[in-house]
Amino acid sequence: MSSSTVRVKVGSVDMLQDGKMKEVPFPKEDSESKILVSKVKGQYYANSSKCTHYGAPLAKGVITEDGRVVCPWHGACFNVCKNGDLEDAPGIDSLQSFKVEISGSDVYVHAPSDEKSLSAYRQPGGPKVSIGEDESSKPSSVLIVGGGPGAAHTVEALREEGFKGTIKVISKEPHLPIDRTKISKALISDPSKIALRSADFYKKLKVEFVLDVEATELDFEKSQVKLSNGNTESYENLILATGANPIRLPLDGADLGNVFLLRGVKDAEAISKALGEPEKDEDKKNVVIIGSSFIGMEAAVAASGKANVTVVGMDNIPFEKILGEKIGQGIKKFHESKGTKFYLPAELSHFTASESDSSKVGEVVLKSGEKLKADLVILGVGVKPATQLLKDAGLELEKNQTVKTDGVLEIEQLKGKGKGRVFALGDIATYKDELMGDYNYVQHWNVASNHGRTIAHLLATGESKPYDKVAVFWSAQGQQLRYAGTSKASQWDDIEVQGNPDDLNFVAYYFVGNETVAASSMQRDPIVAHCSELMKLGKMLSKEDIKAGKNPLEVRLA
Repeated sequence: MSSSTVRVKVGSVDMLQDGKMKEVPFPKEDSESKILVSKVKGQYYANSSKCTHYGAPLAKGVITEDGRVVCPWHGACFNVCKNGDLEDAPGIDSLQSFKVEISGSDVYVHAPSDEKSLSAYRQPGGPKVSIGEDESSKPSSVLIVGGGPGAAHTVEALREEGFKGTIKVISKEPHLPIDRTKISKALISDPSKIALRSADFYKKLKVEFVLDVEATELDFEKSQVKLSNGNTESYENLILATGANPIRLPLDGADLGNVFLLRGVKDAEAISKALGEPEKDEDKKNVVIIGSSFIGMEAAVAASGKANVTVVGMDNIPFEKILGEKIGQGIKKFHESKGTKFYLPAELSHFTASESDSSKVGEVVLKSGEKLKADLVILGVGVKPATQLLKDAGLELEKNQTVKTDGVLEIEQLKGKGKGRVFALGDIATYKDELMGDYNYVQHWNVASNHGRTIAHLLATGESKPYDKVAVFWSAQGQQLRYAGTSKASQWDDIEVQGNPDDLNFVAYYFVGNETVAASSMQRDPIVAHCSELMKLGKMLSKEDIKAGKNPLEVRLA
């Protein structure tokens, strides 16, 4: 035991039932520092106590009988039986694991005594290989097109799993991968403040990023990718992670200045500049947000403190199709309490120019004839898969413009063709859902990240472990919305709401027939995290059970 490590009694051998966990002050009973102590199949484990994503207390989450700890906020998973290893995004580091000693009837933990060391996370290390001086003429072991979260989690998982080949990422972005969710939630426009990792980190992992460069042509027969800088990259394994492009409405005036999309840091920077920093209410700008789903409503939260916000959407109520009428009304009421106005349902006619500056937007005109003052407009009307490259290369796309893959995200129509394997992840992939037995498509960065981890496991280990995750969403609405659902979630035909959505305190269950396909909540943690694991295990309570008053939290995660 080193001088920086202390041995501390944390309790007796019967302090926890099997499959339970709790936070323990460390190294003293009155210490502000905590460790997570858990008991799995009769054995005690000790780990760092906070989620590596946004610092949620993991003790308030759930633990399965095989040691998976699920964050109560955003669904990140770690396995305490495997040294605290990260298993599911959006967590990015693994937990620390501390030595546990049983002496007589007491449980002791050996861990650092200083808070900084105790709370530090465990990052993946670099590969133990020597890369040659001139690799330019050799095909990359893995070539990734796209520099978003899917790519970021892929490269880290490749190294975590022991992949020793070269990794190169081609990104059209001028910066390294960022936490894109903070763009719509907080309009953060400095990429350094929301970077997932530093340049030094990727250098340590021996991952090469080619920034501000786009792929212009895919040649699957030659296993090559042509780039906008004139270079051509060969590959042994190609991962397409091109994401999606925001939709710009084909309306008159949509090309006026101050009509913004909201996808990247440049968009957030332009919107923040247009909003300004008003000192008085009368100085606030008028912002009209088009779209009443996730992006639009998150933008409304971000802008409400510094602008007069109006939301225009085609639905009767925000989130009605996803969350149901009662919850949508509760969220709408929350936004109205912040001063946001709604025009629902409403259809757009066109945008008109400002009287003071004909180059910028001045009004949003509805088909009803109503005119809404607008110093700026934010379009949050959805995205479309960025698959034009694939189409140009001769691939047949699905009706939703995605490409179909198998359960490990390999493009089905390219199997056995060319010299390399080709995968697609995230927003461009309709993937074989091994959990539900059909094909599925989900637009969410958490899904893209876990897709990347699935591909990485295959390429690093050779083991085909099909994607079997339940989609987990979250949104900065009211008291923080949690949501988890299977591939059938969008088809729900009935809903059970427990609690009061007007008070932003509820849990809701969504059904297709007698099957429970999704759950959402506010201020009811860890119910959604628990339900996500039950759905994954095939043990989620049925509609009949829930209507009869049964509680999913009472079902063991075995």
